[in-house]
Amino acid sequence: MSETKSPKKHHVSIWGIILVFVGVVLLLQNFDVLPWGLWATLWRFWPALLILIGLNIVVGRYKPWLAAVIILAVLAVSLGLAVWQYQSPLLREVISTYSEPRGDLHEAVVEVDFQAGHLRLSALPPDSTNLVEAVSRGDGLTADFRPQDTVGHLRLNSAWDRRPPWGRVGTGWTEWKVELAQGIPLILEVKSDAADVALDLRHLKMTRLDLELNAGNCKVRMPSGEGITRAFIEANAANIEITIPEGVAARIEVDLNAGVLEIDESRFPRKGDYYISPNFEDAESRIYLKIDLNAGRVEVL
Repeated sequence: MSETKSPKKHHVSIWGIILVFVGVVLLLQNFDVLPWGLWATLWRFWPALLILIGLNIVVGRYKPWLAAVIILAVLAVSLGLAVWQYQSPLLREVISTYSEPRGDLHEAVVEVDFQAGHLRLSALPPDSTNLVEAVSRGDGLTADFRPQDTVGHLRLNSAWDRRPPWGRVGTGWTEWKVELAQGIPLILEVKSDAADVALDLRHLKMTRLDLELNAGNCKVRMPSGEGITRAFIEANAANIEITIPEGVAARIEVDLNAGVLEIDESRFPRKGDYYISPNFEDAESRIYLKIDLNAGRVEVL
């Protein structure tokens, strides 16, 4: 008696399709086709995952190819709507400003916690009496300033990120322009996720820089004035370009995992486990730079 075998049922790997989708988005962001800040808008389409799982259960067991087509269509529509929301000028009308007078401060610690969008940080004009001036477009910022004797502690945070998940009705898109006082010693701590960051520190008296990046692009122009700056950069899946001004000596140490490193060795010859300017010990302007990069690219000019 022959046994009849039931036809083998094929199922669509929904998670495989989603991984391909995420990879394509990351690739397009890496080539500047899509903005890094798009993730803050795209995540709001998470209920589409429930739709995809349901479609896979209902349709996938009978017509896997049709389920795959529908899943790709839903993902494409979600991406298109996210791009439209991110770029729509109607969703960027909120503009807020913030400033804090310098007063009698002799130094300041500035923390910037930025989520999704464009961050530009530079120096105020030399004659400014303020410690900071900031302009935000999009989902806004919150500021917390606490002076302690002659030291000021300032924290700037994305307003969108401070809301609970059920209260985040904005786009998740933000554009900040932050300017800090010249001539006052500064400790700057910057954290960013899925953002495009540009730090122009040439005219700032920076004693320490702590930079933490998670996905995105970052350009840093280091301080050009006299003194010592200690900079620590930790990044994951990021593209980083660091410019050290002419006349400034540097000692550069890099811990690189699955990434690309490009350093101008005509200025910073390699010496063992680090790169260092020939006149580093005698230079009036020195930078100690430590970079920890997990997947991505770093270039030091």
